[in-house]
Amino acid sequence: MARCGLSLPLLILLAAAHAQATLRCGTELIAEGAPIGEVQAKCGMPQYQHTEYPALRADGVPRYQAVQVTRWVYGPRNGAYRYLRFIEGKLVEIRTSREAP
Repeated sequence: MARCGLSLPLLILLAAAHAQATLRCGTELIAEGAPIGEVQAKCGMPQYQHTEYPALRADGVPRYQAVQVTRWVYGPRNGAYRYLRFIEGKLVEIRTSREAP
């Protein structure tokens, strides 16, 4: 019986670790994995955006496995900022913080 008691909290912890972050934009909901165009269509232009382009070799060709990373910031809304990170145009991280960009 004690094993069942230990496994339930572990199961809940594992489920929470795999939970997908979401962002509400008005009546729309954005989840990780959304393309950058969908986020812009539902949430509008961000307050701040920055793009880091792939590192290039000396001959101007992108380095192996180099990617484009784009960061967007929305807010403040209710005192919090929403930080979004895209890799190659796909939303991979949504973070909320009260710290200004």
